[in-house]
Amino acid sequence: MALFSKGSPVRNLAILAGGDVLVAFISLIPSILSTFPGKVPLLWHYCFFPVVLFSSFLCEVYTTDKLIFKIKLIRSALGAALSFAVLLLLFSSLRGIYVELFLSLLFFLILQNSWQILYQKSTNSLFFAENILVLGTGAMAEKVEKLIASSKGRRTLAGYVKTASDPVTVPTTSIVGTIDDIVELSKRYNAHAIVIALTERRGNLIIEKLVTCKLMGVRIMDYPSFFEVTTGKIPVEEINPSWLIQSSGFLITPFIRLMKRIVDVLFASTLLLFTLPLLPVIACGIKLTSKGPVFYLQKRVGVNGTPFTIFKFRSMADNAEKDTGASWARQNDPRVTPIGAFMRKTRIDELPQLVNVLKGDMSFIGPRPERPEFVEEISRVTPYYLERHAVKPGITGWAQVMYPYGSSLGDSVEKLRYDLYYINNLSFFLEILIVLETIKVVLFRRGGR
Repeated sequence: MALFSKGSPVRNLAILAGGDVLVAFISLIPSILSTFPGKVPLLWHYCFFPVVLFSSFLCEVYTTDKLIFKIKLIRSALGAALSFAVLLLLFSSLRGIYVELFLSLLFFLILQNSWQILYQKSTNSLFFAENILVLGTGAMAEKVEKLIASSKGRRTLAGYVKTASDPVTVPTTSIVGTIDDIVELSKRYNAHAIVIALTERRGNLIIEKLVTCKLMGVRIMDYPSFFEVTTGKIPVEEINPSWLIQSSGFLITPFIRLMKRIVDVLFASTLLLFTLPLLPVIACGIKLTSKGPVFYLQKRVGVNGTPFTIFKFRSMADNAEKDTGASWARQNDPRVTPIGAFMRKTRIDELPQLVNVLKGDMSFIGPRPERPEFVEEISRVTPYYLERHAVKPGITGWAQVMYPYGSSLGDSVEKLRYDLYYINNLSFFLEILIVLETIKVVLFRRGGR
């Protein structure tokens, strides 16, 4: 599974957050030892962990991008301040909590930044970098080199390995040998992985030598798998049916579907119950600011290509597509009403889709449900587009939180790369990560149009 492969963005985030769990525990030790004779933690100590981790996540402390120390410190300080406000709000009645909480968060702030610096230094060090041998010398090998260059020092190019018939478009000075010598080259350059990036594979691979490399501890990856690990998406233009079959993912068992359904019902019911008081207010706002119905019903394509009716709060003028027919939403779309623009930015217009989730038409997390007209148009020119219908569409999803609102055929292709990654790596951890990213999207109003 590419989700936790070495160097993947999700793995780096998990390591940073995991380190902060230990940092939070260390930060609480002085408070626990000095305050309570029996050394028994109070409730606020237990709440300290999720609050500081979630606050740090919201303030984007766990980004793997290279940032100057000042920016990281500001983000970390904002996370600590948010944690202080939340914990103080929850436990303000406790005597003496102000000083204890402040000191604990101060220790956490110092240790968190120390841990961040240590991790960044180690991942950017050539000593810890992955040495990559690229098997191939053509256009695809050049793409691998660009992915390595974008890894911010986490990977280094050991060199290209030439084959008998692969065209040579890479710099000849970077070619370190031929495939006949790949075992010796792996040893010489201390290769951690070999990426197969051949324009033509037939007659170019010596399987026995690659097996030997693998038994030596060298990972063997093809270009689509390397792309997936590096970017968090799948290059649909570079995969074939055999890649889908041989992949360790794309296996949605009945048990997984059952678990998702149970979580969907629980999550949708709870969220609908909490937002119920807001629904009449939203309905009044829509009716007072524009003519037309409160709800907008539209045909969408669901699991296995089955059409269903989606429910949304109307965010556009009534009969907005009367003259144009089905058309993509765009930036500053003139069809969107003033209150509709706000609803789209905060995703409030999608609250009625919780009913679709309860009905079983949708899941809480999954690919965005598209209109039949767009599905037909995109599937004609995009391979594997219909494979995204292997799971139920979702209110939110990996593509929705990782990429802005789609407004063109090109955007849909890019979103498909994320959707296939989600299906290939479907897991509890990825679902939790999408929920957390969705909260961030809603709070900071990213992506809507």
